[in-house]
Amino acid sequence: MRTRRKIATALATGTLTAGLLTGGAITTSASADVAPMSCFGGAKNFSTTNKVWPAYPNWAKTTASCADINVKARVGANVQACFDRGPGQPHKCYPRRWLSQGVWDTAVTDVANGKKFYLKFDRNTSGKIAY
Repeated sequence: MRTRRKIATALATGTLTAGLLTGGAITTSASADVAPMSCFGGAKNFSTTNKVWPAYPNWAKTTASCADINVKARVGANVQACFDRGPGQPHKCYPRRWLSQGVWDTAVTDVANGKKFYLKFDRNTSGKIAY
């Protein structure tokens, strides 16, 4: 990892120097040592409707940004994550978990990317969600 970062830094420095020497515009490429967005850095606001997020009939979809579904609720609540298993199949719902008020907790861990899901709460709440 350190070697790749050193190489990327050296390449970026070389590109910058070459651009300055030739008077050309400085451009950066997406592949030059750009860190992916952190899980919590991509957190979204959420608010429940009828104790469910997102509101029915919508689904959220897991991303590569997070390995878990993380929730920071303004009000402590039990949450249950449910996943779509395809047409004609019942949803797969995991056991309820307690979310403490105002801190990041996980609704479910080790989720695959691109899976449709929704969260069921035992009360209406709002806050931040990262998935």
